[in-house]
Amino acid sequence: MKKLIARTSVRDNIELSETAAYPIFKELYEKQKKAIWFPEELNIQQDVLDYQELTPDEKDLFDHAVGYFCSSELLVQNVLVNSFFPMLSDPHAKMSFSTQLFMENIHSDFFEIVLQSFNMDRDKMYGIAFNDPVLKKKQNLIVEEIDKISYGKIDPDTLQGKKDVLRAILLNNIIMEGIFFYSSFAHFFALKDMGKMKNVVSGVELILIDESLHLQNGIEAILIMLEETPEIAEDEQYVQSIRDIILKGTYLEIEYVQTKFGHKTILGISSPELEKYLKYITDRRLEELGFEPEFHITENPLRFLQKEDVKKLINFFEVSSTEYTNY
Repeated sequence: MKKLIARTSVRDNIELSETAAYPIFKELYEKQKKAIWFPEELNIQQDVLDYQELTPDEKDLFDHAVGYFCSSELLVQNVLVNSFFPMLSDPHAKMSFSTQLFMENIHSDFFEIVLQSFNMDRDKMYGIAFNDPVLKKKQNLIVEEIDKISYGKIDPDTLQGKKDVLRAILLNNIIMEGIFFYSSFAHFFALKDMGKMKNVVSGVELILIDESLHLQNGIEAILIMLEETPEIAEDEQYVQSIRDIILKGTYLEIEYVQTKFGHKTILGISSPELEKYLKYITDRRLEELGFEPEFHITENPLRFLQKEDVKKLINFFEVSSTEYTNY
């Protein structure tokens, strides 16, 4: 029986059927294709004056967000290539995830242009995720787990191999892209709410659309794996470990927010507001994967993320399912 994750030869699965084995990935490929954009279309240089006029706390928060994305977008690419992508057996799934890979290149390109436009210290920016102790813990959560299965160290045809692949998809597409990235998006949208950094935030709005699709890629892959291999869900200890690592990611992000904000209000938002927001999106991620919510927060607490213009932006690209766009 065909399965989404399997050991295959390069000569296998080199025909696109009119009837896709996994229609959702054909649909997601089409959505990602329509959403492709290029950072040169944004005149980021126009935001230089805004950047120079940020307060020290605002600039520090902005710099940390940019630096985190600089290395993390490349980390997402490495995870895709070195862990689960080679084990995808379906050509439409490969098309969907390889389009995600291309879009990550666009994101890296975008943040490179931000670095250049604002004359930021390249070494410092790329070092932020490794020199900031909390950001380093976030990176380590992803890297240490993924390195265990990189470069064919597992057999995807075994139950344990499939569990390891599922965990890799979860770490990459759900925790990193669906929690860590969404947390940083809030910092940029707070700038928009203050009327600052208009062109940079326009780029981040486009990245948010992309990440909503990447999140859906991950969720659909996990749900398909659970349907095809029900033995995974029958392992209660493993299922609990999946829930636990999602919450671990959330608490690491809360630790970062507490460290950066302390008792200050920066960009019009406070640490308690961001903590509640993180718990809100964590509940959405848990529910999307079939878990019960942990925090029971049903409404986005950040008013500027409830604005109609952002919702219209997402719907324009047909990412209208609230299952995957709650941010």
